[in-house]
Amino acid sequence: MLSQSQVNKLKSILGDKDVITSKIGMYAYGYDGTMLEGAHVAVVFPESTQEVVEVVNFCREQGIALVPRGAGTNVSGGTLPSEGSIVINFARMNKVLEIDLENYVAIVEPGVVNWDIQEILAKYGYYYPPDPASWKASTIGGNLGESSGGPKCFKYGVTRDFIYGLEVVLPNGKVIWVGGRDFSSEPMYDLTRIIVGSEGTLGFITKAALRIQPVPQAKRTMLGIFNTPEDCSQAVADIVAAGIIPTTLEMMDNLIINTTEDYAHAGNPRDAGALIIIEVDGYAADLDAQVETIRKVCEKDNAKEFRIAKSAAEVDQIWLARRVAFGSVARVKPNYGINDITVPRSEFPKAIAGIEKVKKDFGATIGIVAHAGDGNLHPLILYDQRNKEEVDLLHKAEMVLCELALSLGGTVSGEHGIGILKKALMPKEFGEQTLNVFKKIKRAFDPQNKFNPGKIIDL
Repeated sequence: MLSQSQVNKLKSILGDKDVITSKIGMYAYGYDGTMLEGAHVAVVFPESTQEVVEVVNFCREQGIALVPRGAGTNVSGGTLPSEGSIVINFARMNKVLEIDLENYVAIVEPGVVNWDIQEILAKYGYYYPPDPASWKASTIGGNLGESSGGPKCFKYGVTRDFIYGLEVVLPNGKVIWVGGRDFSSEPMYDLTRIIVGSEGTLGFITKAALRIQPVPQAKRTMLGIFNTPEDCSQAVADIVAAGIIPTTLEMMDNLIINTTEDYAHAGNPRDAGALIIIEVDGYAADLDAQVETIRKVCEKDNAKEFRIAKSAAEVDQIWLARRVAFGSVARVKPNYGINDITVPRSEFPKAIAGIEKVKKDFGATIGIVAHAGDGNLHPLILYDQRNKEEVDLLHKAEMVLCELALSLGGTVSGEHGIGILKKALMPKEFGEQTLNVFKKIKRAFDPQNKFNPGKIIDL
């Protein structure tokens, strides 16, 4: 618990409305998508870089840890408050500061919601490609912390691929700018790519220069429906092997097809084993040949149906099931653990087969949603947190799925981060020597271990 003098100091920096210390007021900032809870002593809401600096300096003097937070959509425990910490919430730093179309850059604060910047850019005929499924809620700051991906990541990349530079407040209270603000390369070490994905353990981002680009001239949206997930996953591998790089390759299995039908009536056959949503974009003259190649691949891999959207309404209908997929599973179980394993594209069919085996071995209810183009799978393990046996089953199955990914040359997280949930797996993925380098980087930035302590690695 903070002393009254500490609370008064924070209020003198931020104002009364931007400091919360009541138990009820703090409650909503103590958990994220993991069902775990933290033990913080206050929540503060800076509205400028200078206020962030003053909070950091005060907390450093008092020996208080700070845990950064945006919208709280994190699913790896990366924003869970550590005991006795203060949550520094960036939601009120939500300004779009500049849009420079000539240089393809937008300067934004970390509290800007991904959807909101997309809506603003669309008015100019531009967009920002990283689009996580949580984009209507998740903030740019949170996307930066986890280096989030999304449906377009196969062709365009994840968050770190679209960041020119960052303004960062370091644990010593100093403000630095890393990277640039346009296409020009920067000399020296690439600190931008070290900070993106570091989950707030190295510094707090207060401004970001996003790489934006014009909306493609044309796009084509397709839906492939298959009898088995194995056939569907083979089609994913074969589309890529055919030399086509779709904007999107999104997969859903039978369980997810049925929960989305129950919820949204998307018009997909309930007996299908799996489906893939495929989009290509670019110049209109180039797309017909790509669509035809994709159609032939799907037919070769035993597609029971292949649809090509002929209108905006049909595009929306194809995407409807994917957009509601996660929420729809509540009709089966009240909770789900969302895994984030990623494997090389060539190993995608083996990963699908491995998940099917985990289902049988554990008797678990698992639905598969995947950014299939880049091998990023989100097996949703459905459970009821009130049932201890189901919770134990969840954690055991999650570890087996992570080891499956590692055995196929993949990673335990493609875009959701490490946080606290997957920290124990770091030695298996990276080895002792690499982890020692990670720890040295953490100590160089944060020698007192007060910026989001306990996440990713232990010092």
